[in-house]
Amino acid sequence: MKLLLVLGSSEVYKQIAEYVKELGAELVHYQHILKAMDNIDEISPDGVIVSATDFPRHWKTLISFIRASRPPEVCAAAVLYGQFFSDKERKKAKILRVNCLLNEARLDRRSLNQLRETLRPYISAVEWVTHLAVRPKDSKKLTMIITNPLTGALVPGKVIKISQDGVVFMPEHPRLTKNLALMTELPGCSLRAGSTILAPVCRVIRNEESVTLEFTLFKPHEKQKLRKFLSEEPDRLSEF
Repeated sequence: MKLLLVLGSSEVYKQIAEYVKELGAELVHYQHILKAMDNIDEISPDGVIVSATDFPRHWKTLISFIRASRPPEVCAAAVLYGQFFSDKERKKAKILRVNCLLNEARLDRRSLNQLRETLRPYISAVEWVTHLAVRPKDSKKLTMIITNPLTGALVPGKVIKISQDGVVFMPEHPRLTKNLALMTELPGCSLRAGSTILAPVCRVIRNEESVTLEFTLFKPHEKQKLRKFLSEEPDRLSEF
């Protein structure tokens, strides 16, 4: 994913960049709207974030220019606003099909999560799951059992890689997962992370020798336990 950030403030850029890098995005930063517009075709962004605080008159020009060739289906648009962003400006943002409006003065974790979820559909599921994944040093600390919803068979195996968004799972008996089509939902999953047993709902997004699973539903307290476990794993890998 290529993400264009048109922000005058270096501090705001750093704050957003640190967060969206987790998506595996390639970041392009401009502090001048006209320069950004001159290079739109070359950049060919999958998403754009522009500050209406820094560019109160020209943010609409930029979004309109992008929307002329890149509809919401292929390019996300997020606008950061300040205290003088009126209801009239909000209506204009809606007309320009802006995906997300964020208060620039309140870029807390909740707001950044909203931005993350806005950008997520524009990233391939495999990249989303595997970026910043960790390979466990001790395979015994990470094990998994899934239930094949088509046959009811219990399929044990080990976790090759894991992130907070999914796992790369190697079944002990691959023949038991061969019939799982892409996007098949697996409600009967049990993930052992250290001494903790977690029960995520998963979805198949790749099925080859190993099976890549995206977490589609996780109880909040269980996801927090997984985050804590992953933070204790130092060896981060970004490739299969």
